[in-house]
Amino acid sequence: MGQVGEMLRSTRQEKGISLREAEEATKIRRKYLEALENGTYNEIPGRVYALGFVRNYARYLGLDPAEVTARFKEEYPAKEDPYPVEESSITAPQLTAGKWGRWLLVLGVILLLWGVNRLYGYYRPTPVQPPVPPPVTEPAPGTPPPVTSQPPVTPQQPPAPPPQVQGVEIKVKATGDCWVGAAVDGKNNFSGTLKAGEEKTFQGQDKISVTLGSAGAVEVTLNGQVQPPLGKRGDVVTFEADKGANQLRIIKK
Repeated sequence: MGQVGEMLRSTRQEKGISLREAEEATKIRRKYLEALENGTYNEIPGRVYALGFVRNYARYLGLDPAEVTARFKEEYPAKEDPYPVEESSITAPQLTAGKWGRWLLVLGVILLLWGVNRLYGYYRPTPVQPPVPPPVTEPAPGTPPPVTSQPPVTPQQPPAPPPQVQGVEIKVKATGDCWVGAAVDGKNNFSGTLKAGEEKTFQGQDKISVTLGSAGAVEVTLNGQVQPPLGKRGDVVTFEADKGANQLRIIKK
């Protein structure tokens, strides 16, 4: 066993590293590691490969690769090699595999992009051409322009005048719940509660009196004319209107 082999073995054992662990870490087959440690260099295929193994193994064990390699060259002097190989060409197997992996990845991406482009060109819909407008024919000189038919104009009728009310008419329309009591020509005509949306019309010859339980919850119309609000919600208001009057007369508020 040479000095290099003893140095490699003792360093590995001091660090508690097995040959299997060293093989996995350096990617150097176990039998070549054993050959380095035992000094049986003839089991390694070529001095150049042995130099590469020594350098990588020394670096893995934390030794100085240059010093270990120099000692190895003394123990294993160079001989004529019919097939010399440059030491710089010895690279770790994983690097070669990595280069091949990268090239295969690039090639795969190129093929994928090419396939996508082919599929897009095959399935791409044909653009729809806009319809061509018909040619415009210019009329001949002296030809009168065509007469376009126009819909007949219907004269608008003036709005019908509001119907004339004989006597007096009061309409109460509820916008909310409201109690209503009404007397027509001195006689009680109605007493009850109007719900929102309901309405009541009172017609008399001379006079109509109305009491509202919530003046702000109704809309009052006198002879077809809407009257201004008579109060707020909850206000009790009594009013009356005579024949021919155009506005209400508030009696009690």
